Amino acid sequence: MGLIGCGAFGESHLATYAGIPFIETVAITDVVEEKARKLAARYRVRRVAKDFREVCSSDEVDAVSVVTTEDQHLEPVLAALENHKHVFVEKPMATRVQDAQKMIEAARKSGVVLMPGHVLRFETKYATVKEQLDTGRLGRVLSLYARRNRPKWQGTVYKRTPLYLETAIHDLDAMLWYTGQGVQSVRSYEVTVDPKHGADLACGMLRFDGGAIGLVQTSWLLPDKTPFLDDSFELITTSGVANIEMAHSGLTLWREEGAEIPDVSYEPRLRGAVYGALREELIYFALCALEKRQPTVLTAEDGLEAVRVALALAESARTGEEVTL
Repeated sequence: MGLIGCGAFGESHLATYAGIPFIETVAITDVVEEKARKLAARYRVRRVAKDFREVCSSDEVDAVSVVTTEDQHLEPVLAALENHKHVFVEKPMATRVQDAQKMIEAARKSGVVLMPGHVLRFETKYATVKEQLDTGRLGRVLSLYARRNRPKWQGTVYKRTPLYLETAIHDLDAMLWYTGQGVQSVRSYEVTVDPKHGADLACGMLRFDGGAIGLVQTSWLLPDKTPFLDDSFELITTSGVANIEMAHSGLTLWREEGAEIPDVSYEPRLRGAVYGALREELIYFALCALEKRQPTVLTAEDGLEAVRVALALAESARTGEEVTL
């Protein structure tokens, strides 16, 4: 593997790959060279490349993870694909529809794997709901509701990207996955605490082709010391209801300094390695690359559709009008 982008989630990728026996990260790079050098030393990566082009052209590299800032995915993804490297690109796949389309076209020409990062498809609870839908036990989807809130301090870092592309895109992808349908129209509203900065809260409604209604809410407004992930998902169908609750993981630690609810789903750290949904996602990508087969659990076209819907919601919030897709 080659790693392009050594921020917080870039390190998550690196730590995950370090615990997978059939993967070796051989080269990493970042626009801030010191970041790359620190991670290379920590995870024993022998090569720090000067830029993404050097990683993408290396004969040692079979595949790359692109974990740059959200609006900087296109160039490294295209460079990797042009060099016939398999590519895992973190969510959102792109911040413009045309950029995602360019990636898909380049992947088709090169014949390699291009897979976006939508980790909920590999989280046990979310995947179990999908299995129930696929077997018919839950019937036809009528309504979907998702909540995903994060602490204020994260907003100071990640407001560089609209909420629908940064946080809610996880839930938008899950809704598209569960319904298996396109979105007809969206209507969105945003709330901004400080007008000098981006939105702090967003609420959107989606109408799907089959008549189902989706509601999504996300914010950067949790108190900074909130000890859990405020993520939930409710699905109402013709045969029942499914509820996913991530805030109450089943594990609570009580200490003198306060309570903690550790992540036991997305990327828990155990025995010096990363487990959970992120590990499952990256293993799946790596096996597809090794076996030279296209992903089916999650495709590049799925990533494109999530971007399309997220941008439509952002446009609706901006204009104050319903947007038809």
